[in-house]
Order: sequence, then structure tokens, then C-alpha cells
Amino acid sequence: MDELLDESLKNIEQQTRSREIENNEHALFEAIDEIDMAKTLVKEFTDIRNKAIKNLYNVGISAKRLSEVTGLSTVYIHRVVK
Repeated sequence: MDELLDESLKNIEQQTRSREIENNEHALFEAIDEIDMAKTLVKEFTDIRNKAIKNLYNVGISAKRLSEVTGLSTVYIHRVVK
């Protein structure tokens, strides 16, 4: 009887562990997919921002002013506009 009980407990522990692993793997893959989508959005908005910076710079807004408005360094602004 004790062997049967021990075997049952072992099976329950294995199933619980297996389910926990499966749930965590699912959560991990979902998180990775969400992060990839967020990275895509960041890239798209960064491209839009950089284009706006270039356009403003080309019409005479200084790198210093663009730096103040965007919170980006003037060195970075110069990298964007070049």
C-alpha cells in the first residue's frame, strides 16, 4: 500500500512539475513575441522621430534647440542629421 501511495505521489509531482514547465514556457514565448512587437514599434517611431529631426534641422532649427526639445544630446542630433 505504501508503495502505491509513494508511486501516486511521485506521479502527481511529475505531472505538476511538467504542467508548471509547460505554463512557464508558454509565458516565456508570449513575452518574447510581445518584446519583438515592441521593438518593431520602437524602431518605427524612432525612424519617424529621426526624420522629423532631420526635417527641422534642414529648415534651420539648430542642433542645440533640437537637443533641448527632444532630450537627446547634440552629439546624437548631429549623428541623426548626417
